[in-house]
Amino acid sequence: MAFSSASSSSSPQSSLYTGEWEYDVFLCFRGDDTRDGFTSHLLSALSDKKIRAFIDEKLEKTESIDELISILQRCPLSVVVFSERFADSIWCLEEVVTIAERMEKVGHRVLPVFYKVDPSDVKDKSHRTGPKRWMDALKAVAKCAGHTSQAIKIESELIKAVVETVQKQLIDMSPSINRNNLVAMGSRIFEVERLLAMDKLDDTCIIGLWGMGGVGKTTLAEACYDRVTSSNKGIKHLFIRNVNEMCEKHHGVDKIVHKLYSKLLDENNIDREDLNIAYRRERLSRLRVFVVLDNVETLEQLEKLALGYVFNLSKVFAAGSRIIITTRNKKVLQNAMAKIYNVECLNDKESIRLFSLHAFKQDRPQDNWMGKSRLATSYCKGNPLALKILGGALFDEDVHYWKSLLTGLRQSGNLGMETILRRSYDKLGKEEKKIFMDVACLLYGMSRSRLIDYMATMYSSSYVKVKDLIDKSLLTCVPSENGEMIEVHDLLKEMAWNIVKEEPKLGKRSRLVDPDDVHKLLSTSEVKSWSTSIVNLFKGIVMVIPRRKRRKVTDMHEKGYDPLEEHRTTEGICLDLSGTKEMYLKANAFEGMNSLTFLKFELPEIELPRYRLKNVKTKIHLPYDGLNSLPDGLRWLQWDGYPSKSLPAKFYPQHLVHLIIRDSPIQRCWEGYDQPQLLNLIVLDLRYCANLIAIPDISSSLNLEELLLFGCRSLVEVPSDVQYLTKLVTLDISHCKNLKPLPPKLDSKLLKHVRMQGLGITRCPEIDSRELEEFGLSGTSLGELPSAIYNVKQNGVLRLHGKNITKFPGITTILKFFSLGGTSIREIDHFADYHQQHQTSDGLLLPRFHNLWLTGNRQLEVLPNSIWNMISEGLFICRSPLIESLPEISEPMNTLTSLEVVDCRSLTSIPTSISNLRSLRSLYLVETGIKSLPSSIQELRQLYSIDLRDCKSLESIPNSIHKLSKLVTFSMSGCESIPSLPELPPNLKELDVSRCKSLQALPSNTCKLWYLNRIYFEECPQLDQTSPAELMANFLVHASLSPSYERQVRCSGSELPEWFSYRSMEDEDCSTVKVELPLANDSPDHPMIKGIAFGCVKSSDPYYSWMRMGCRCEVGNTTVASWVSNEKLVMGREENSSEKVWLVFHKNLSGTESMGSEEDEAWYVKYGGFAVSFNFYLVDFYGEIMKEVKIKRFGVSLMY
Repeated sequence: MAFSSASSSSSPQSSLYTGEWEYDVFLCFRGDDTRDGFTSHLLSALSDKKIRAFIDEKLEKTESIDELISILQRCPLSVVVFSERFADSIWCLEEVVTIAERMEKVGHRVLPVFYKVDPSDVKDKSHRTGPKRWMDALKAVAKCAGHTSQAIKIESELIKAVVETVQKQLIDMSPSINRNNLVAMGSRIFEVERLLAMDKLDDTCIIGLWGMGGVGKTTLAEACYDRVTSSNKGIKHLFIRNVNEMCEKHHGVDKIVHKLYSKLLDENNIDREDLNIAYRRERLSRLRVFVVLDNVETLEQLEKLALGYVFNLSKVFAAGSRIIITTRNKKVLQNAMAKIYNVECLNDKESIRLFSLHAFKQDRPQDNWMGKSRLATSYCKGNPLALKILGGALFDEDVHYWKSLLTGLRQSGNLGMETILRRSYDKLGKEEKKIFMDVACLLYGMSRSRLIDYMATMYSSSYVKVKDLIDKSLLTCVPSENGEMIEVHDLLKEMAWNIVKEEPKLGKRSRLVDPDDVHKLLSTSEVKSWSTSIVNLFKGIVMVIPRRKRRKVTDMHEKGYDPLEEHRTTEGICLDLSGTKEMYLKANAFEGMNSLTFLKFELPEIELPRYRLKNVKTKIHLPYDGLNSLPDGLRWLQWDGYPSKSLPAKFYPQHLVHLIIRDSPIQRCWEGYDQPQLLNLIVLDLRYCANLIAIPDISSSLNLEELLLFGCRSLVEVPSDVQYLTKLVTLDISHCKNLKPLPPKLDSKLLKHVRMQGLGITRCPEIDSRELEEFGLSGTSLGELPSAIYNVKQNGVLRLHGKNITKFPGITTILKFFSLGGTSIREIDHFADYHQQHQTSDGLLLPRFHNLWLTGNRQLEVLPNSIWNMISEGLFICRSPLIESLPEISEPMNTLTSLEVVDCRSLTSIPTSISNLRSLRSLYLVETGIKSLPSSIQELRQLYSIDLRDCKSLESIPNSIHKLSKLVTFSMSGCESIPSLPELPPNLKELDVSRCKSLQALPSNTCKLWYLNRIYFEECPQLDQTSPAELMANFLVHASLSPSYERQVRCSGSELPEWFSYRSMEDEDCSTVKVELPLANDSPDHPMIKGIAFGCVKSSDPYYSWMRMGCRCEVGNTTVASWVSNEKLVMGREENSSEKVWLVFHKNLSGTESMGSEEDEAWYVKYGGFAVSFNFYLVDFYGEIMKEVKIKRFGVSLMY
């Protein structure tokens, strides 16, 4: 029998390593040679890395070699240790025969180690006398790549190399690597995981994956993400794809930051008003997380995603957190002080393998195709994306097609990436091209199933065509919490946009996404003047309405002019309204656009929390009588802010699949009784349409999956037809406050999300779905609880509310989030049944809720002792005025991490047994009646944050608090009765004692705290008046020695400290301070600037709760540096708050292009001797400049 090497053309796909093998590695060795030396040390090293290795000492001596062979067949990888007398052992030779057979048949992985023996000697022994199968097996195994003691002479280093190779091999065999045909990924994952160092929990770090487009940065990040999250079950994790694109689409990172909050904090209701940004950020800073930020292109994006702490991530996430960033911009990673891993292109061997997997569906081309394959891969220069796409284009084609395509590539003279991608696109059929262009320009980010359903209304065999595009790597299918999503690589998007732009005539372009192009096509200044004149006329201003200059009919015919010709070929229009200028459309703007199937005017802010507070105005204006018509061929119509009471009467939407009109004054979609039949409708989204009085006729919309009517306050009924929509998945009728009784039943057994918050209903429809993942009934007046609450699936979300609820629901399902509010419950019971059902075999009780929120239950008096066993993460109690105490914690617990009690003023004490909450990281006792904290609090070693705001009866803090070494934030704002504070913990970063009216002195060690970077002590009238001045001077003057790059102090007062040498004058523009920067060469005469202190005095009126200080530095008309404070600071609580002094020291004032310390010194030095204008401003919650806030004075002080 002959055995081929593992790299031969006939070798099969390697067997998968699933983690379900009995052992990871089979060790084949000669016991007399190495058992007590090298092999024992290798076994120990493998065990240290949690790699399960088998050696024959685990067999009974009486067992036969057959049992050994059986075990070998249950291992995915073998390490063969060749030693001097290895071939003298029959057992060793039989093992090698089995290994060689499995190499050939199932792709068994083999790693030979030549220990004190030359590889050539082993191969020579294959020619000695003996059975041929032994000799062939020795030869086959010895030919595999391995390690030798000749090359690595130090034994410990040799063992280390063997273990690392084994790790890489096991990674390469993992299901996710093999399933996605990933090549050369094992070594890359190994290196990234080495940088991640997940076993180190004392720091927080960034890992940067840097490389050219298409090189596999995202793929590598995905593979690492899958491995880390599967092996670290306790860590919060999130993968945010294509940050740069989301920033461009949504004009900033607000949506992404909100996603960070809501996903990592398990917040499912984005409209909760009881959580402000600082509160949520505090919670985030207590979490150990693993986050991937994919495709970050600028430092500004990263800084905002890091909530301003890009230089100090421990302010954002807890110790042990890891962040992976993928980017093409190395400077982003350098400035963020990331550990950088350069994702390099594939080498020739790797390129051939990846290309072959897509061109031939096997590891290696057959010999007669090898030359052509090498030529093809040479054009790709090791770029994985190009290799996959070119391989997919050549799959199952004959030699003539190969020759034609490769000749075309060579003759084009441009062997860049787009040339290769374009060749693959050109090979597609007509409908495949249309689908690809639709997705690349308009529809990327959709779920796979929804995309296929949408495409099925226009193209035949849409499932097959989308699958083909995925197989050819032109589309990418990525997993998400809502199923598989379709994405398109940036390079492919760029190619698609370039294809569109090849048509020089604007109206001939098939798809329009550029705001200027859309504006030119649909809007004219003539229309604007006409519309303005009409408005002014109604205001009573007599103006002449401009008359349009008409062409003569004879002229149009003579010149062959067709006024609608430009519109005929446009198939899709997509416009981001937040980034466009005002548009005034003609009544016939869409006439003649018979090919238009996709029209999307989107306002991304609608998806953001607190959107309704922004009062966004529409930017698209229609004539007084509206549009004449819309194209009847539309499949997708989305028009956020549609500025009319109804859609055009001449619009016949028989093809509509998606109808999305949000935040519009629309009253009815169509006027009259003759309503159109929406046979193909899948999504109907009319959220925030406050004037809507009726929804379209959906009686024939049997495919409807989403019905979203959030905030339609004028809607009085939901048609009974909703009951019969058997494919309905999501129903959101929250805050439709005038709705009459709902249908008695919802027949759909596919319902996953039902949201009915804020309704005046007393009865809920019967729901029989077993797929419920979210059921929201908060803010309702239900007479009795619907049975459907017991159908919510495990790890689902349930929100209940209503004064008619008098007993705690007997829910036995383990829920991710359970909120119970506004009830008449007096005590929580029903736990006995749960105890019986959810005990493990060893008597342990499984948690019932991950997070339990009890809000506004004003009759609740008692919490059961067992409540501590019911929660695995957080307990939140709010506005329960009758609760006087918390139950005792009878035994140590390692689950609960957050305890928050807010506005429970009868709560006067905390049990000393709180020390049993061993994993508690945050303790919030806001607006309670407690008088002190128990001294046992010192046992809470993991405590990160304490918030005691507005505990007006609080009189003392135990001295033992200084032992809380992990405490970072401590807030006592509004604690009016406390006269003094003990010594503070050594690692404290933020202290808030504002409005502590009895406080006489700050702790003696306040200025000695190395990490302290925030002190707030305004409105403390009993505080020694010499303290603020001394504290500000010491705190800021010595700030350059602190590791914090920004320090802040806030106190009452009307003047800046005297040491602010540059300040604005009251009779001048108080927002600008001019400073002549000194020459800086770090000499005694010209010392180097260490940082800059900024100060402002804010007047007492008007009151704004949230604001930031910002500064823009200009030399002449050129902005050379800029800065915005990291904190959105609360400037007072009462409406008539006093004047305040706000000082900030900043080490790393960023230049316009970077934020690293080297760049900072460079701009200081570069502009030494120049007059620099520091222009100050305040920004609000949304980052907009607040022009109405009165600032009495700004100041600047250079710190040396």
